[in-house]
Amino acid sequence: MRHYSLRYLMFLMAADALIVVAALALSFPLRLSIAFGLPGVVDAFVVPNALYLLSPLIWLFAYNRANVYGPRHSPELLHEMRHLLIGHAMAALLFFGALYISYRDFSRVQAGYFILVALVGLMSYRIVARAVYRRFGRYLSDARRVLVIGSSESARAIGQTVQRYDWAGLQFVGYVQDDGDAPLLDTPSLGTLDDLPRLIETHQVNEVVIPLKWFDEHTAGRVSAIMRLLESFAVNIRLSPDYSDLAYFETSAEDFSGIPLIGVRERVLSPGQRAVKRAFDLVFSSLFLLVTAPVFLIIALAIRLDSPGPILFRQKRVGEYGRLFTMLKFRSMVADAPGSDQEYSKRRFDPRVTRIGRLLRRTSLDELPQFINVLRGEMSVVGPRPEMPGLVNRYEWWQRKRFEVPQGVTGWWQVNGRSDKPMHLHTEDDLYYIRHYSLWLDLQICARTFVAIVSGKGAF
Repeated sequence: MRHYSLRYLMFLMAADALIVVAALALSFPLRLSIAFGLPGVVDAFVVPNALYLLSPLIWLFAYNRANVYGPRHSPELLHEMRHLLIGHAMAALLFFGALYISYRDFSRVQAGYFILVALVGLMSYRIVARAVYRRFGRYLSDARRVLVIGSSESARAIGQTVQRYDWAGLQFVGYVQDDGDAPLLDTPSLGTLDDLPRLIETHQVNEVVIPLKWFDEHTAGRVSAIMRLLESFAVNIRLSPDYSDLAYFETSAEDFSGIPLIGVRERVLSPGQRAVKRAFDLVFSSLFLLVTAPVFLIIALAIRLDSPGPILFRQKRVGEYGRLFTMLKFRSMVADAPGSDQEYSKRRFDPRVTRIGRLLRRTSLDELPQFINVLRGEMSVVGPRPEMPGLVNRYEWWQRKRFEVPQGVTGWWQVNGRSDKPMHLHTEDDLYYIRHYSLWLDLQICARTFVAIVSGKGAF
């Protein structure tokens, strides 16, 4: 179970970057004061300014690859330190490689001081941070509220373990009675499986754990029924088998203080990936809005002069985990155009589109206000396009997987056909993006979006 909030992870990443920069700065006086290695003039040991930018980027990249920012193990210090050491070793190798390419004259002894000081600083910081988090974690993090299916001994063990780790932000909600288990007197249930949707909403549950004695046909059907019952809720669903050597399909396994848990559906983005994606969204959209502010004013004036009505068009869309939000666009149709709020309303040579609106659609400039949605946290720069509620209501259950990541201004579908591609075919593209998500893929999609806009392919 992931125990840390997005805010905490972003703070942790920022602190790691600052510690790396501080260790790099400290390497200069250490190299001068500790008589080790070949002597040299003072200027030879001055740290190049570029390294102050490159070093934290290397460490954040290596730590993310080593899963330092995605805690998937039991909340023990040993697990975190092991991942930190792996990430630190990876970062050190990348740092020496960067020195070989760019700054070959940089003292290797000084680089060793930097890496050692950074390791001590990062480990010490985490030990202190964990102590503070253990004391105040339940107040600092978003609570992970856990509901356990069943009332067996296995279910009770899981409930007791969750309660022991309440300091990590976990909150035990209770048990749900399963028809296959005899009720235990000291584990009163909150209801039956039919009450699950109500209990999820009432108690704001984030995690649902299903203990398993075996994985036969009956159990598989039961798990499948629970997953479909909860398909529209933003909850993680976990399996906890009595035997750790079970393996099924494409699942993820973790150890929760001696209790094996197998995830059959959990959040697509790890906490580290989500923090990186949100940071990218904030930086990209802020810079974009700043640079294009004059364009916003020109478009607003052109819309007002072209036809009466509001400058912005507001429409309800379905966002991440099915949450409704108001998406913004520059108005491209006549005011109060019939059917403008209905799906399948976009077509070539639409008489409802204004003269300015036709140009805005052709250049995709009507989408610019959606970067305001990005700043609000309602959308991402890259992701599946947010759909209209009426269309989502007709989705098959497997298509709802596209709502497990933030919905985007642009995405894999847009750069592979845009409006030329029929609406009912782009779900496969969205699922491809979800399965292969990375920051590098987001950057590629942004670049290809620019090419698609310039070419005008698929836009109308």
